[in-house]
Amino acid sequence: MKSNTNVSIFGGGSWGTSLANLIAHNSRKVKIWAKETSVCDSINKLKENKLFLPGHKLSNNLEAINDIKDKDFLESNIYIFTIPTQYIRPMLLKLKNHINPKSIIINASKGIDIKSLKFINQIFVETANINNKKYVTLSGPSFAKDVISELPTAVTLSSKSSSSLELSAALFENTNLKVYRSNDVIGVEIAGALKNVIAIGAGIIDGVGNSESTKAAFITRSLFEIRQFSKMLGAKDSTFLGLSGVGDLMLTCYGIQSRNRNLGFMIGKGMKIKSVLKSSNSIAEGYFTSKAFIKLSKKFKFKAPILESIYGVLYKNVSPDNLVNNIVKKGIISDI
Repeated sequence: MKSNTNVSIFGGGSWGTSLANLIAHNSRKVKIWAKETSVCDSINKLKENKLFLPGHKLSNNLEAINDIKDKDFLESNIYIFTIPTQYIRPMLLKLKNHINPKSIIINASKGIDIKSLKFINQIFVETANINNKKYVTLSGPSFAKDVISELPTAVTLSSKSSSSLELSAALFENTNLKVYRSNDVIGVEIAGALKNVIAIGAGIIDGVGNSESTKAAFITRSLFEIRQFSKMLGAKDSTFLGLSGVGDLMLTCYGIQSRNRNLGFMIGKGMKIKSVLKSSNSIAEGYFTSKAFIKLSKKFKFKAPILESIYGVLYKNVSPDNLVNNIVKKGIISDI
């Protein structure tokens, strides 16, 4: 298979579009796949993603395609995946024998696969049969609108390969975006997945009218719970004190652009979960990750009172008004 230096991005949502535009502005040719024909037409004809990122002019170096098996698109030597986590495995199975095994794969999604209970790096190794030294994951406190607006932002890239890290960092880094390097792939992905669940809980706390003090205690104890779980999977504790840990957790729990925090907020205000999910054209990953994590925690026999209580609101019809009381009863204030 012939390769080129073009970058191919899977996913034409707000995050995929903002990353594509960033890389295109860094003087690289970028192709982005979107499942919606209207999004492709909007990007190609108007240089704007009117569905997911209206009002932001896109680079002329960016081209959108609708055919997932487009030959030129798949011949790139760098793939970036920004599609929702629950769709990654089905897409990789669909693209079996089409993915260039020599290409670097950069994951920019966050979550846990509900069916397999695998983190994203594990899905790629198992399904696409890639070398884990070709795998890179991107995380950190970065809203799509802030990145595309060229506001100062910092993210973490993690890989087992220093050469893959450097090649990937060169795609993103410029005067507005700083890239920090890590080799703790599993730690970065645990933090990125579970902070979305915590953000739903933080939104619920806001929605029902609990205090800022309550929310701060909730977030702090949540981070402790995540760190305890991560040790069982071999993650580095220092990861959770960096950009992809506490940095992303703070942004997602407090930011008004946070889909997960806003999902929780509307639930706290009394809206039905199904109605909230249908009201947005973007996916709040924490909803699905919550269910996957509960299954995973049972597998490891890990007690997670905070994450279990959020799951209860999302899937067991537990009243959001009782979220904090349920957590306190289960031990939120115990230990350190």
